[in-house]
Amino acid sequence: MFSRANLILALAASATAHMFLEYPVPFGRETLTSSPLAPGDFPCKQRPGVYDVTEMNQWNAGDTKTISFIGSAVHGGGSCQFSITTDTAPSEKSQWKVIQSVVGGCPSNVTGNLTPVDPAGHGAATFPVKMPESIPDGQYTFAWTWLNKHGNREFYMNCAPVQVGSGSGKATTASASKTLSTLPDMFVANLPDTSCSTTEGEDFNYPDAGQNIIEGNGASLGATLNGAGCSTMTKMGAGNGQIGTPTLPQTPSQPEGSSKSAASPLIVIPANPGGVFAPGASSAPAASSAPAAEPAAPVAPVASVAPVAPVAPAQPEAPASNTPSTPSGCTPCTNDGAVVCIGSNQFGLCNRGCAVAQDLARGMSCSAGAVVASTKRSFQFPRAHLRRHGSSRFV
Repeated sequence: MFSRANLILALAASATAHMFLEYPVPFGRETLTSSPLAPGDFPCKQRPGVYDVTEMNQWNAGDTKTISFIGSAVHGGGSCQFSITTDTAPSEKSQWKVIQSVVGGCPSNVTGNLTPVDPAGHGAATFPVKMPESIPDGQYTFAWTWLNKHGNREFYMNCAPVQVGSGSGKATTASASKTLSTLPDMFVANLPDTSCSTTEGEDFNYPDAGQNIIEGNGASLGATLNGAGCSTMTKMGAGNGQIGTPTLPQTPSQPEGSSKSAASPLIVIPANPGGVFAPGASSAPAASSAPAAEPAAPVAPVASVAPVAPVAPAQPEAPASNTPSTPSGCTPCTNDGAVVCIGSNQFGLCNRGCAVAQDLARGMSCSAGAVVASTKRSFQFPRAHLRRHGSSRFV
């Protein structure tokens, strides 16, 4: 008989399901799900409220921050990239530049999935990532992208707002281009896998991973791509090939009523607490050098949201619908937070009336709103360490 303890672990794993970004704090934290991207979701997992700023993450030039995740379904690891763009509400035209690649062992170097070390879903590895030292002040968008090793051929992407410096400097297209043009473009595949897919069982070896690389110990490297659409899909991260100018936030010295648009107020995020850190990584990232300024009066943030479609100006009397459109693959539900069984081998978590289908792990089944094990299995997986390319080695 399946023990009560294992049943609790199985339910916890199904609740956290796939992986999503914990730090830096992502856009639209309340609407972000852990499912992979579907065609049309690129970039940043498009949805209503996709660029709502939950918290502005302060990340100064030259500072190293620790990237962390929530979830347990790491699909045997795989390869990840950490990228930035100058656009604060990225679109398909945005150009993404990779500041670090992880080849194998991301988001964890295990043979299957994880048993979280706490109910919040922590347990995946964390990664120290350095912001380029010469990047000019301004607001950027950070992205984590993941090509999983085992299971369906999928592409994951979460985005977060970051602010570099205090905004007192003058950022230009030329100054941003000088720093970012030397970095590789983000790599995209499996979107969808019928057009261009990586090979199951391989830790994808990016053709241009850049100078900052971490390689998982014992990684099964491979760069095999399948599909007629690879020549186009793999270049999606290059956008229109224009880096652009980072947005400068309004500073306290700017006179009230200035013609410049007010940006989101600065919120300094403390160093990420806890987590399972990549070996050799500091558990206390450098604190921000920018002091928190106390404004004379509260300033309402202005969301820099790029509309999905233009609003028709000729019908002002037509009331706007408050009901978001139902995304593709959504199963309607009424009990938020409940497990929804979708067929015999898929499930979803009810989130604002929508359950997105996710594949069950091998040996699991969904019945009457509960995920249970159809066969007895172990929840313990071996953990391995990571090592960084170059002269240093993680131990």
